[in-house]
Amino acid sequence: MYDLHAHILPGVDDGPSTMEDSIAIARIAASNGTRIILATPHRKDVTELSSVQHIRDLTAELQRHIRAEGIPLSVVLGMENHIDVTLPEDAASGKALTMNGSRYILVEMPFFGAISKHDYVEDALLGLQAQGLTPVFAHPERIEAFQKQPALLERYIGMGMLSQLTRGSLLGHWGEEVRQFSFDLLRSGMAHILSSDTHSPHPPRTPELCEVLKITSGIVGCQKARAMVIDTPRAILNDKTPSSLSRPTC
Repeated sequence: MYDLHAHILPGVDDGPSTMEDSIAIARIAASNGTRIILATPHRKDVTELSSVQHIRDLTAELQRHIRAEGIPLSVVLGMENHIDVTLPEDAASGKALTMNGSRYILVEMPFFGAISKHDYVEDALLGLQAQGLTPVFAHPERIEAFQKQPALLERYIGMGMLSQLTRGSLLGHWGEEVRQFSFDLLRSGMAHILSSDTHSPHPPRTPELCEVLKITSGIVGCQKARAMVIDTPRAILNDKTPSSLSRPTC
């Protein structure tokens, strides 16, 4: 499997504070069947507290430790990019990272409040697309604007954007409303990727995907569920168009 949303780098955001915990996350992920994990530190934390070069160095250091431990996992670098007016500019300058250097960029929308066609959010999304980038929405099931207006997410997907469901949402870690909305997004075809959004080797935000893969399979079927953790994320990391988006999976 391929996990495209993971706070695994130590000491850069609200993920693990030590390299030992980062290695423990890697070990759990690998034992659960994940083979590539995308480190996605928060852009805001990187910008304010460290640097892009620092997280590149940390990724390389973590990979060396993982290799030394014999853990069958590769760590590649991305970023969870909160949306603001400077995001397109930062993406162009390399301060906001895409997913493994691809055309795909993980975007965190505002958790609360409405979104309209005429505010900075839409301008920023269109600004990313104007650069040839494809926004991938992190945990859309937890975003109030999408909860209250699913047609907004549907419109963005119709414009070529993608969405990424989070493990904890399907397990009810953010409440029943979020869990049911996650199921709705699966049933309606508005979820393309399933990721852990891991922050720790300890529950509840671990990198284990097998349990939620079973839950997802029960809703959309095994083939579509596997595409969400294998085919689609693999294509994204390789900067290709996922086959599941260009032809039916069933």
